[in-house]
Amino acid sequence: MKIRNILFSVMTACVAVILFPGFSAKAESTVDIIDGVIADGVYIGEIDVSGMTEAEAKAAVDQYMKEAGQESLVVRAGKESVRTKLNDLGLQWSNRDVVKEASALGKTGNLIKRYKDLVSLQYENHIFGIETVLDDKKLNDFIQEEMEEFNQEVKEPSLTREGGTFQVTPSAEGLEVNESETAEAIKEAVLNAEGYSGLSVEAVCEVTKPKHDSSELEAVQDVLATYSTKYNSSNVGRTQSLELSAQRLNGIVMYPGDTISTSLLMGERSVEGGYSTAIGYVGTQSVDMIGAGICQTASTLYCAALYAELDIVERSNHTKTVSYVPYSMDATIYAGDDYRNPNIDLKLKNGFRHPVYIESSVGGGTCTFTIYGKKTDSSRQVDYVSTTLQEAYPEPQFVEDPNLPYGYTVQTQDAYPQVVATLTKIVRVNGVETERSVLHTDKYKPSNAVFNVGINPALPPIEGQTPIDMSVLPQQPADGTQQPADGTQQPADGTQQPADGSQQPADGSQQPADGSQQPADGSQQPADGTQQPADGSQQPADGSQQPPEGEYGQPVGEGQTP
Repeated sequence: MKIRNILFSVMTACVAVILFPGFSAKAESTVDIIDGVIADGVYIGEIDVSGMTEAEAKAAVDQYMKEAGQESLVVRAGKESVRTKLNDLGLQWSNRDVVKEASALGKTGNLIKRYKDLVSLQYENHIFGIETVLDDKKLNDFIQEEMEEFNQEVKEPSLTREGGTFQVTPSAEGLEVNESETAEAIKEAVLNAEGYSGLSVEAVCEVTKPKHDSSELEAVQDVLATYSTKYNSSNVGRTQSLELSAQRLNGIVMYPGDTISTSLLMGERSVEGGYSTAIGYVGTQSVDMIGAGICQTASTLYCAALYAELDIVERSNHTKTVSYVPYSMDATIYAGDDYRNPNIDLKLKNGFRHPVYIESSVGGGTCTFTIYGKKTDSSRQVDYVSTTLQEAYPEPQFVEDPNLPYGYTVQTQDAYPQVVATLTKIVRVNGVETERSVLHTDKYKPSNAVFNVGINPALPPIEGQTPIDMSVLPQQPADGTQQPADGTQQPADGTQQPADGSQQPADGSQQPADGSQQPADGSQQPADGTQQPADGSQQPADGSQQPPEGEYGQPVGEGQTP
């Protein structure tokens, strides 16, 4: 073998002298090839494999890759980062046949090619590249599991009010890792790396900007309006529903153009939803219902919204009068089958150029709504006047009850008047009236007070109660027709008799319910005959003055226990 190598060296030297007359003796002595080992000046990656056998070269590269697998890769997304070892991504040496190529250098091809390869090595090292791959499954698992924390929901700024002070929480961008593009970025960084120490990659993320900026909410500082109503806190079921519904409307932020559904914000009216059962009414019938009391919440919010001059998108009055606000200043809600798509709702819209904040305060028999925003004109004052056009109470209804002693009564339903009323908006600037407009006219249906009257003389008297004179009770007509709810008699010709018994004017105009004359200037005379103040004053904006009992109807409204 040694003789063959010597002969090959002599032959190549001779060829070199013939082909390359300037070739030196020194070069001749260094192109010796030792059979079975890799020529001098050969590298695989960063590894010098000169003089190694194929097996030794493979072992050297394997050791190198093992050490490379212990190196870390850092993946960053903004201020967040995660670290993993390359082994955990399945880093592998894929072109293992490169050892054979390294070993064959200078030993394959014709004589001239071999000699040229060997001579080239005398002046420049020959480097064979190491090709690597990552395990796709391990890489994808790493991205899905370890980089999940990079995903951030976009955060809009929030506004809270605590201790009489507003606190603004800044907005934040939303981030979502693009898994496929991030995997490609990691592959490119690792597989094309010249070394594996200190590898770092920026994750590919999709950024979502918030719709609003914190500065918008910082402008909310002024009280635009506040309004309060009273309720009977001893009525536990109604109180629970009223207070819960008010709490769910606390802290609502309305940006310019936003519209809110009161029914939706109150949530599902069910026991599971936190609501309780109490007496309310549907139509003109008092019934046991879940959520009775929420209409007082809605009415209180409606009044505050009026004074704050929010846009009223949808509002309906009750079928019967309520006692906690003046006529035509109430708002009812009826969810029907789905509170998210209610039959009757109170919807408000922010028509300002700045956000508004709704704050509710409820407890101790008082429900208050305060609306904050940015006051742009301190000289502007808004008032509302409720005017009663008609008010008449129906005659009570008596029902014979054999389970009560003779002459003794038990009231089973309260009376509600038949009412027609309007609500007028008055605007003053620097104390001078600039606008007066009727917002709406509401009609409320009457309902009899119902009494059960005892007819059983065998039963003992009810202690503490005085029996009534049965002879003064109204008689039911012999023909079986029903007495009208308001107690008036129906004329034989079928025409309608006014509730107060007055005659209808021949010209078809409407006579006021109390018989008073309509003023010549066309203004409306209040039903009780009092004169409307010239300045149009009425209920204060803070709702502090409760209407005297009976002024706006009997003090029994929706959801209240008789």
